[in-house]
Amino acid sequence: MYKVSVIIPVYNQQELVIKAINSIPKRDDIEIIVIDDGSQDNTWESLHQNLKENMTIIRNPCNKGVAYTVNKGYDLVRGEYVVLLGSDDYFYPDEFEKCIEELDGTDLVYFDVKVNNEDVWELNEDSKTVLCGSYKFMRREFIGETRCADKKAGEDKPFYEELLRKKPTEKFTHLIVKHYNHPREGSLTDLVRKGVIDD
Repeated sequence: MYKVSVIIPVYNQQELVIKAINSIPKRDDIEIIVIDDGSQDNTWESLHQNLKENMTIIRNPCNKGVAYTVNKGYDLVRGEYVVLLGSDDYFYPDEFEKCIEELDGTDLVYFDVKVNNEDVWELNEDSKTVLCGSYKFMRREFIGETRCADKKAGEDKPFYEELLRKKPTEKFTHLIVKHYNHPREGSLTDLVRKGVIDD
């Protein structure tokens, strides 16, 4: 059984997604699930060229959106814990390994993230609902049948709110585990902010 499953949804990120994958520590107890959401560039070919052990790649027949894609990942994972990684983000491997040691059966184990200007976004009791994206390891059995709402963006908020209604046990590690590529021109968050797409 895997300790951690990493879900990476990707759309048209043939280069950045490889950086994301390579940031995951090489361990036998980590599985990687990469789901190509109908990319129009060479993402699918790039994934095949960089296939690793314990890594599964699947492809949506057309662009279905991040909620559909992440939900497919939740259906496939086998690890005790699940964590999401944006295809344009990456982990700090040493801190990721330290965080694995904190996975002691707690339902939600939070970590901090660093953004492009070197600021650190700290996850704590006050900020956890504002920074409700992929900043935590989630126990797979606790997630259960909970899935993301069918939204083009912001799908993580109702998903997280549903998890909180289940009254999870929680831990804040204050380890800086992830680099969040923010702000980034053309990212989903950027396009929503500019009104190019609706959430």
